[in-house]
Amino acid sequence: MATDLVDEASVDKGIARTSVIIALRDDLRIADCIASIDEDVEIVLALNGPSDAVLQLIAEHPRPLTVTEIEDVGNLGAAYNAGAAATDGQYLLLMDSDCTFAPGVVRAMVRAVLTDPVVKGQVVYGESDGTLSKLTARVREFDEGDYVSALSPPLIYNRDIVDHIGGYHFDELIHWCEDREFDFRLQLAGIPVVYLPEARIFHDAQHGFGNMRSYFRYGVGEGIAQETGVFTTPAVPVVWRLFEASRTLVHCARDKGVGAAAYYALLKAAFHVGTAHHLLNDPYQVRDRYPASAKRARMVRSIPQHSTKLSSAQLRRLRRAHWEAGRRIEKVADLSVFHPDAAGPGRPSAAGQARQQQA
Repeated sequence: MATDLVDEASVDKGIARTSVIIALRDDLRIADCIASIDEDVEIVLALNGPSDAVLQLIAEHPRPLTVTEIEDVGNLGAAYNAGAAATDGQYLLLMDSDCTFAPGVVRAMVRAVLTDPVVKGQVVYGESDGTLSKLTARVREFDEGDYVSALSPPLIYNRDIVDHIGGYHFDELIHWCEDREFDFRLQLAGIPVVYLPEARIFHDAQHGFGNMRSYFRYGVGEGIAQETGVFTTPAVPVVWRLFEASRTLVHCARDKGVGAAAYYALLKAAFHVGTAHHLLNDPYQVRDRYPASAKRARMVRSIPQHSTKLSSAQLRRLRRAHWEAGRRIEKVADLSVFHPDAAGPGRPSAAGQARQQQA
């Protein structure tokens, strides 16, 4: 097994240098999430508008917790940044409060990040007896779990990569699409995301139409990211979006069934309504905070929403957009700058390659 390439003593040292960062508002399921962390790692709670019940739970919790707080409610990027600033951990493991780790996952992810700077686990989406819950699980599998990306959770990375991806962890202007933008910068720097399918977390079942609210918010984040130039903007927006949505829904129907595709069409509509809502109303009041360099990066063939994989042309356009904003993100010539024991230049380690083949 590839995971046997790192000895236990090294893993123990890695555990001691790992921090699990969880953004938290009013979700009392955080108690189950913390209980599933079966290693002696630092637990960092990044609060954004916490409820009294959450504050009481934290105050009475028996495990040591590092707690930080931001004022910008719902800003996951800012919450993760605050969590990263509150710890000196070398390895940052991002987690959600409505998910739990399977036994041994924390250790497996730490073992993997010792040889590869960014590692993604697998989300198992829970479902109840309700039809919408089942459809939500199928759509989530299709929309986030059927390709390798840096979307979190579970995601662990070596914080040294930040110096190579623009100097920041997450863009605080972007709400709800912060991990997608993070993934794009990894690609610009040539830093691969190694997939660890055995590192499973369990997402609590989602009910009703709550998932539509999430997609609406993703649409708001997309609108902000397009205006600031960290995402590309379609040169002919309506035509591109109709084409991209039609193609994606056909693939969803083929892979997950017609019912899932019909539900996904509703989510797509919510997503685009969210983008339009930002354009018209700026709900998070971010335009006043845009840098002077903010402008759209227009392309005829933009980035599909159902993917994070950038084409060569998209890489060039986003690289230029970052350059114009004063951030030079160049491809890392030698990944061993992160891990002295890693494989040679420009590719995952032997352990990472073995995992990818296994996946």
